[in-house]
Amino acid sequence: MKIDIQQCRENDMIKDIISKSGLPIKHIKLLLRISDTIYINAINYNVSIEDGTVNLFLISSKPDNITGSFNTISLTNVLQRIKEIVLGNDEVKTKSKIVEGMLQVQVNFLKA
Repeated sequence: MKIDIQQCRENDMIKDIISKSGLPIKHIKLLLRISDTIYINAINYNVSIEDGTVNLFLISSKPDNITGSFNTISLTNVLQRIKEIVLGNDEVKTKSKIVEGMLQVQVNFLKA
C-alpha cells in the first residue's frame, strides 16, 4: 500500500480531500471532526475515499514516527471521538483492522 508521507504531514491536504469528496455536508463535518482529533493528538494519518467508503489510516504517533507505534492516550482519544460520532449518528458504521502495520478505520455512511 502506498502512503503519501507528505500528505500525512499536511492536515490541510487531508481536510481538502475530505471537503472535496462529494459526501453530504453532514458527513463531511463528521469526518473533519475526526480529522481534527487525529491531528490534535499528534498521530500521522492518511485518508482515502472511494465510492462513499472512507478509510482512515492511522500510521504512527509523533515524534517517533514508527509505523504501528502509537501513544496509548492519543490513540484512545481518537477512538473515543469515533465512538461518540457513531453513537450519535445511526447512519455511521465503522470497522477497524490492521493493514501493513497501520490501524485502518473504515467509515461507512448508510443511506436513510
